[in-house]
Amino acid sequence: MASKKWATADVAGLRTHTMNNSVSSVLRTRNWQSTLTAVLIGLLIVMAVLMKWLVQSQVDAAQERRSLEALAREAETRCFALASHRATEACRAAHASAAASGTPIR
Repeated sequence: MASKKWATADVAGLRTHTMNNSVSSVLRTRNWQSTLTAVLIGLLIVMAVLMKWLVQSQVDAAQERRSLEALAREAETRCFALASHRATEACRAAHASAAASGTPIR
């Protein structure tokens, strides 16, 4: 009779151990899922910041390009305002060589 009680206690102990094991397994799974979710949210935030930076740099580059193109158009207009064809072509050649060397056209 004592062995039967002992076996029942073992079974109850096994059940308790199994319940604790499944609870810790669930907690580990939730912990893993929470970690993965946090990492994904972090990556999403990083991607959003990088996209904002990229778009801003593209906008800045476009504004600078527009201002340089406006300066070039003004220089071409001044060249075409000259009296002779030879002076106009010399002015345009000077501006083309200045643009190729990277010096600003004034």
